[in-house]
Amino acid sequence: MRALVAGADGFLGRAVVSALASHGHEVVALVHHDRGARPSLGPRVTTVVGDLLEPSTLGPALRGVDLAVHLAQAPASDLGHMRRVRVEGGRNLVAAVAAEGAKRVLVGSGYWVYRDSTEPIVEASPVAPMSLSSVNFEAEEVAREAGRKGGVSVGVVRPGMVYGDGSWFGEMVAELGRSTYRYLGDGTNFLSPIHLDDLGEAFRCLAERGDPTGLYLVVDDAPVDHRTFAEFVAERLGVPKPQGVPFEEAERDWGREIALLNAASRRASNARLRSTGWAPRYPSYREGVPEVLRRMAASRSRRLSARRDPAEPPLRR
Repeated sequence: MRALVAGADGFLGRAVVSALASHGHEVVALVHHDRGARPSLGPRVTTVVGDLLEPSTLGPALRGVDLAVHLAQAPASDLGHMRRVRVEGGRNLVAAVAAEGAKRVLVGSGYWVYRDSTEPIVEASPVAPMSLSSVNFEAEEVAREAGRKGGVSVGVVRPGMVYGDGSWFGEMVAELGRSTYRYLGDGTNFLSPIHLDDLGEAFRCLAERGDPTGLYLVVDDAPVDHRTFAEFVAERLGVPKPQGVPFEEAERDWGREIALLNAASRRASNARLRSTGWAPRYPSYREGVPEVLRRMAASRSRRLSARRDPAEPPLRR
């Protein structure tokens, strides 16, 4: 298979590129800027500079491609630009795929589109998108409509809380170290985590044998309440346990919609994804978080070593 991944050098994109390439697929890594000394994305990967908001840049990148994956993102601090990249960019990508004669697109979204629920969440559970999650939901809908018009099969992937070296989890680790991390209320609302590597493998599995127009949740086997998750990470870091923040304070500091998104309980099921043959390497945060923290520590150690003067003798303890 030859697959194009838009947003290939992002937090999720690198994991998807790695999973596809490591299983023998050819990958076109579509990136927004040519940053010069860009870290290699690995063998069987061709990096191409393009912009989902500039359709003329997409055709050459899509030639010979069987599948395109939309993971391109923009900073949440600029919601208008984020919506353009996710929504307009998704529409442009599907149209370009149709023009090049390819047949499939996978749109990365998120399980934040689901409403607060005391029941386990499955793909067909009621949604209540707002704020940032409304952008992803709109991107799903626009891409599907463009697919119907262009004869392209559009599938949607809704990951849970993807933890790895970077993104929100990196921020969480830093805040726990400063004793500034807070969960909302008493922290009894449920999260559904997924290790970054398992997320990459899920996209690879769906690319190979998923329903081309299907909707899939990507979560591990062990939903966990926010407080337990945060305390587990703090314990592994050897730092004090975090505390909760009242909803009123969160609403004042974060805004009402963000506070509501964070207050919701989402215990999601991976049953449909498992039916494709996928299984998580890290069935729960208890196995996955320690591995990620070790990886983060090793990465930090390498960065510190690279900055040290080569003539400087090693530190003695």
